[in-house]
Amino acid sequence: MRLQSANFYYICPMNYQVRYLEDQTEFDLAMQALQNAPWIGFDTEFVGEKTYVPVLCLLQIVSEQEILLVDVLRIKNLDAFLELLKRPEILKITHAGDNDYRLLYQLYGVVPVHTFDTQIAAGFVGYNYPAGFARIVERELSVTLAKSHTVADWEARPIDPKALEYAIEDVKYLPALHHRLTGKLKRRHRESWTQEENRKWETEAFYVADPYREVLAGDFVYQLDFRDKIFLLRLYAWRREKAAAANVPKDAILQGKHINTVVKSMRHGLQAFRNNRTLPENVWKKHQSDWEKMYKAPATESERAWLQALPAPAPDDPEKEWTMEMLYHFIKKQCLEHEISAALLFPRGDFNKLKSGNDFDESLLQGWRAELLGANLVDWLQKAAEMQIKWEGDACILTMREV
Repeated sequence: MRLQSANFYYICPMNYQVRYLEDQTEFDLAMQALQNAPWIGFDTEFVGEKTYVPVLCLLQIVSEQEILLVDVLRIKNLDAFLELLKRPEILKITHAGDNDYRLLYQLYGVVPVHTFDTQIAAGFVGYNYPAGFARIVERELSVTLAKSHTVADWEARPIDPKALEYAIEDVKYLPALHHRLTGKLKRRHRESWTQEENRKWETEAFYVADPYREVLAGDFVYQLDFRDKIFLLRLYAWRREKAAAANVPKDAILQGKHINTVVKSMRHGLQAFRNNRTLPENVWKKHQSDWEKMYKAPATESERAWLQALPAPAPDDPEKEWTMEMLYHFIKKQCLEHEISAALLFPRGDFNKLKSGNDFDESLLQGWRAELLGANLVDWLQKAAEMQIKWEGDACILTMREV
């Protein structure tokens, strides 16, 4: 198979014509032809381990008539495709589309409208979430996919024909999956639930990253005094800015595993760096003077405000810990009874935020989740009060004592 020319056509199974596009005019004409399409499916192939901003290499688009393989390294202007993503008349079908949409937002600032994701839909009809594309295709369409090129050099030109076959498979079955899963959703009356879950991708807030997210990833910040906390904030920001300026991964500037070491060493000065065997000498010698300036600079008003708003670490409360874990099992039981993935309804990370009382998204107890859980369980989760057990014969009665 040789798909290296815009004028070369390849007929693949399921009656799709495949075109490889590397010319801007051909691409723009192809996008123009999709302006009135009722739907499109798409996927992206990119390389993210070498640069700060991932390199988009290939865009695969499936429509009613054909599959387009767009060489993004040669076609630089994707505006015509981005406009399709914003058109509410066109349904956009993806699998695990959050990564694709995040990348497109990062590169082009585009927010999609009218989306459907087969991974999300599968989570509402009995699949574990997140279920892999090959598994869903095999169970729903009785097709076994070859995934030998899931890791390919997408920057290489010409692209390996086997990798192109893999790229085609990633979109070829999206329309059929949409049809099958939509039918199951209709029978379970869960179309609106799926639409609600997909709508999170259709707001800009979903793509805006919290600059302090890394700081709050662990409890290290709570072990520090005021000056060290300020330096920790600055060190993460410095790493991001340096990586963005050089367009390299953040770990190429300073590995994440060394962040805590740098913070601890700064309070004791240059000798602490010399004595530390875990931090590479070439790293601290290169940056120590910059770090020292950052460490000594007075706190800004915004830094002070953030630290003042920093929630206190949750105190140890074994009774509450037990109660919340019991409630999580109730959540999973509800999911089992309704054939919905618990990881889709309530990701464990979000549940841990609810349990700790810090930075919890209250919308996760509303909408379809509240409908599925029921008013009583939602009320118990919100109160997070102490649970009491009473045995009456063979019956176990659980009651909630409000605090």
